[in-house]
Amino acid sequence: MESIKGRVKNYVFHNDENSYSIARIITEDRETVTIVGYFPIVSEDMVYEFSGSWVKHQSYGDQFKVDTFKKCEDQSASGLVSYLSSSFFHGIGPKTAEKIVEVLGLDAIKKITEDKSLLKQVGLSAIRIEKFYQQLIENQMHEHILVALYGYELSGKLAMKLLSKYQMLTLEKLEENPYRLIDDIEGIGFIKADEIASKLGFSKEDPRRLKAAIIYAMQYIAYQNGDLYLNESQLKSYAEQVLGSDISISDAIDALLEEKKLIIEDERYYLSLSYVTEIHLADDLLKINFYPFNVPNPAYLETLLDAVEIQKNIQYTSVQKKAILTALTHPMSIITGGPGTGKTTIIDGLLEVYRIFYKLNYKNPIIYEKIALMAPTGRAAKRMKELLDMDAKTIHRHLGYNYDGEFTYDEHHQMPQDLIIIDEASMIDIFLAKQLFSAIKPGSQVVIVGDVDQLPSVGPGQVLADLIDSKVIPTVRLNEIHRQAKDSKIITLARHVNLQELSHEDLMSDQDVYLYRAHQDKIKEVIIKQIQGALHEGYSMIDDIQVLAPMYKGDLGIDSLNRVLQETFNTNRNEKMTYGDKTYYVGDKVIQLVNDPERLIMNGDIGIVKAIRTNHQDESYMIVSFDDNDVMYDKGSLDELNLAYAVSIHKSQGSEYKIVIMPMIKAYLHMLKKELIYTAITRAKKFLIILGDMNLLIYAANHLSEKRQTTLALRLNNEIKQKEVDEASLDELSPYDFM
Repeated sequence: MESIKGRVKNYVFHNDENSYSIARIITEDRETVTIVGYFPIVSEDMVYEFSGSWVKHQSYGDQFKVDTFKKCEDQSASGLVSYLSSSFFHGIGPKTAEKIVEVLGLDAIKKITEDKSLLKQVGLSAIRIEKFYQQLIENQMHEHILVALYGYELSGKLAMKLLSKYQMLTLEKLEENPYRLIDDIEGIGFIKADEIASKLGFSKEDPRRLKAAIIYAMQYIAYQNGDLYLNESQLKSYAEQVLGSDISISDAIDALLEEKKLIIEDERYYLSLSYVTEIHLADDLLKINFYPFNVPNPAYLETLLDAVEIQKNIQYTSVQKKAILTALTHPMSIITGGPGTGKTTIIDGLLEVYRIFYKLNYKNPIIYEKIALMAPTGRAAKRMKELLDMDAKTIHRHLGYNYDGEFTYDEHHQMPQDLIIIDEASMIDIFLAKQLFSAIKPGSQVVIVGDVDQLPSVGPGQVLADLIDSKVIPTVRLNEIHRQAKDSKIITLARHVNLQELSHEDLMSDQDVYLYRAHQDKIKEVIIKQIQGALHEGYSMIDDIQVLAPMYKGDLGIDSLNRVLQETFNTNRNEKMTYGDKTYYVGDKVIQLVNDPERLIMNGDIGIVKAIRTNHQDESYMIVSFDDNDVMYDKGSLDELNLAYAVSIHKSQGSEYKIVIMPMIKAYLHMLKKELIYTAITRAKKFLIILGDMNLLIYAANHLSEKRQTTLALRLNNEIKQKEVDEASLDELSPYDFM
């Protein structure tokens, strides 16, 4: 690491939120150098030592990237006077500053911080002494804290996040329990927190370390598997993975149980938040399901349904009629089935009968105070809107998810609608489900629609499956493939995968399915040729064509596929923005990775890079268009994006594409499960192209994902008696906030 010394001449740019700065300094050799990095506004009168490395900017030439900085011990008298009379200190003018330096010397700051009463020699009043002293301490402390944080090998960006979070208590909080950073600071996991703890002298057996490992194991390993609870052997095994060694955690488990951060029920260990969430969700569902309901006359509803058949020139099957009538005559119902079974047709018919029965005008905007159509993702909601010709929104939007990450509608302020239809319900995790169903007023009718055989939610839980397994909520399962879908090889293939009946006879190209047996080395080349052919036929790279893969790493992982597809199909190279190992150009297809209610974009939304520009402070920013919503990204927010020429199968849930292209190679083997492949196949609307080893399809179809460890179905059946939990203690609870 190199070092340079100098005074800051001026700031070219400074971001108040994360302290990313571009400044020019005058070095000891009277040279002007541009420095960049995460550091606060420092005095332009003091000499600082900046440590880091030289980098070359394509437009601005050589720059010094700052990793750490500190105030130099040796300062000039004029610099010290300027510093003390600067805007950092209110009420100290140049004459007073000169007198301080004259009386106390060049080490005046050190002397004052050790004994503020020395300022009496300068003639300051007690009030001015105290005010100046507090300002001096705060200014010195911020720099002292940053230098200490850099000593723990934190990046400037992370150091500024800590300082912004904890302010003057930063080092105290850190030394008290560095493991709190896992929960409090984005970008810090157990390994980084453990490294800091080691530098602070924490032992491997420290109870704080062991408790943090247990919580981390449950939040990041169990949740990743979708599990809400672990048994004792799983908990110890996962914690051992986190700790990297075999250390007894029994006492730490007991301590967490005592602190109510873990709950044990029938030898199942839950995080308190998971436990309470599942209990509340079960209660909310039962309240809705068993609320006194005036059942409409079934015979009259059947008459209306017959009229709708004539009106729409459609003939519903007996199962479709059963699904519609069940939904109309119960407070809560579930409709589940795969592609081609008519779920959308049923919702359309249900809405029409509901409209006639309740004499509603679907063209009147007031209808949306009566009926809510929703789905977990923006693309699923958009598809729902297009197919049903009624407005549909994401669950988050319906719940009024706001700029602060809070919901307008909850158990205290419930949604006004009388009919709520929830599509793609397999994607809903336990936490979103709790938020949603607590916001639905008893007396509303709720229709839950989804394909229970698809992948479960990315987040923990398996809500749709548990609701069906409980047998508490009336459920209609659609198994019949309808006439218009019977000729689709995509649907036939999906069905055979789902029923685990896939055979070698199915592995033949036919109509809308193309199976290419290709060596792994040739797959990228074939993908490119297929996309070129589709583009030539008029299909859109952004809207119609999607490459799906199950993993990010490797030669045929998502990251590698994105790079080669970007290089091949986006020739715009005039402007670019780089973040880590990814570079974005105008025209790139991108995906949003996190919910951002302030900018009206959600996790999984697909957009296109519309423009890359430079602001008046010479910093690049990017405009991404999500349908009609143009969103600005500066360099600090690019971690919220990824290229989307290829996306994960999980991220594709809730979406349909005219053309789906899916590699199938042995490197994916550990991820190839029936639910994953079934979900991928059912994303294809017009053409499905699978490349690679077709035998892996048969392998995947015969390997089920492990069932998630949840107890929602048991709670709905009242088969387990839950413990009472002091929920007040869960408010604002950070699982790492322990001693």
